[in-house]
Order: sequence, then C-alpha cells, then structure tokens
Amino acid sequence: MGKRGPLPKPADEAQGHRTRELQIISGSSELKNEPPKPLRGWLKQTRDRWIKYWESDVAAVAQEVDVPAVERLFGMYDQYSRVQKVVKKSLVVRGSTGQIRTNPLAEHALKLETQILRLENELGLTPMARQRLGIAVGEAANSLASINELLNASEDPANDPRILELLEEE
Repeated sequence: MGKRGPLPKPADEAQGHRTRELQIISGSSELKNEPPKPLRGWLKQTRDRWIKYWESDVAAVAQEVDVPAVERLFGMYDQYSRVQKVVKKSLVVRGSTGQIRTNPLAEHALKLETQILRLENELGLTPMARQRLGIAVGEAANSLASINELLNASEDPANDPRILELLEEE
C-alpha cells in the first residue's frame, strides 16, 4: 500500500487501457471560418478585441461549447473598461455621512480583474496559460490533426515512436 492509496499495477497487468481509442480534440474549423458576432451594446474596443481573438491561433482550439465562456470573458472586459472610465475620473467619493472613501466601483474593478484572470487562464489567453495547456500557437490545429491521425492508425499508441517524436517536438 502506497502513502496515497494502492500502488498502480505493472503495465502488462493493467486492464482496459489498450481497448480505448485515444484522440486529441482539435478546435472547430466552423468557429475559425465563421466566428460568432460580438454582442450588441459592447464598446468598440471590446468588439475589436473580440474580432482579434477569433482571428488568433488560440481560438483555433476553441469549440462551440467554449463560446459562452468566451462571451462571458469579453462581457467582463467590457464592464471593466466602463468601470475604469468612472474610477479614473473619481477614485474617491463622499460616503453616506459625508466622509471621503474609495469609490465602490474600484472594488468592483478588482473583483472583475480576478474573474478575468481566472477565465483568461482557463481559455489559454496568457503565455503561461498556453504553455500550461500545451497549446503551441501557430501550429496547434495542424499538430493536433497529425497526432490524431497517428493515434488512430497506430496499434500501440503509447509506444509508437512516431507519436512520441511528434509529442517531443511540441
């Protein structure tokens, strides 16, 4: 018994692992060819960022199920820009009893920043997040397609030198 549960079985005794078909999912070409339209009511800056996102290589791995999360992120970008304009004009305001206090929108901006950063990391929108998620920008879709072909054609994908070589290149 290991410190964190039973020790794994040796590879030759493991059951069921050879019957699964391995596949790495690449992004939807439909989204790349015809990206979703930006939402009405967004600032021009947000709409421009939306278009740049869908033209980027990072969006190549996005699928239709990811669109709501991307929309939520860009909605937060839009809200953050609006809040920043107000906070920039008045960082301090008068409280209900006349005291000077920090603008409550400044606190809201900090909360938005935290949520934005979390979503950016999940969607691979920072260099570190892309590295952590294993997204090689520029060649992501092509590499995934070639790995998928090799995985499906190989009888023993875990030990196929062609697949290991492809994975090492990435």
